Amino acid sequence: MKKILCKISFVMTFVVMSLLFVSCNDDYPDDGYFKVNETSYTVNEALLKSVGLEGDYHQLRLTLNNTNTNDAHSLNFLLYSEVDEYLPSATYTPYLYDDNYHNKFKRGVWELNGVEAGAILLGSVKVTKSNDIYTIHINCKDVNNNDISGYYKGEIKVIK
Repeated sequence: MKKILCKISFVMTFVVMSLLFVSCNDDYPDDGYFKVNETSYTVNEALLKSVGLEGDYHQLRLTLNNTNTNDAHSLNFLLYSEVDEYLPSATYTPYLYDDNYHNKFKRGVWELNGVEAGAILLGSVKVTKSNDIYTIHINCKDVNNNDISGYYKGEIKVIK
């Protein structure tokens, strides 16, 4: 009887540990998101639109939003790129108005219900690209000292 209980205990421990391991294998949810302090907003779409040149750099507006909801919330950044309609892998940091546009963002903004809720001037936007899949990590602060974080993994639709 002791051997059977021992085997059952071993199997149960193995099952519980396996479930814990599988559920903890990713630090980020499947859906994209951005957070303002502790409030989280789901994003499932990334858009990229060229809005002109500044110096020799293209200004690209990156928008993360949610197409599945009536709540119009989004996170937007104006990033500088050496190429048009393409976002190279890099960590983008704030532009300091010193004519150094390389891997910089000019401004960010988060919106709720289609209305600007906060301007982002500090932090970083890390972009990595593998084939057509982008991974974006956001770690910023807005002008009201709110923590703005975010994550997105997927394709970016280029808007002409």
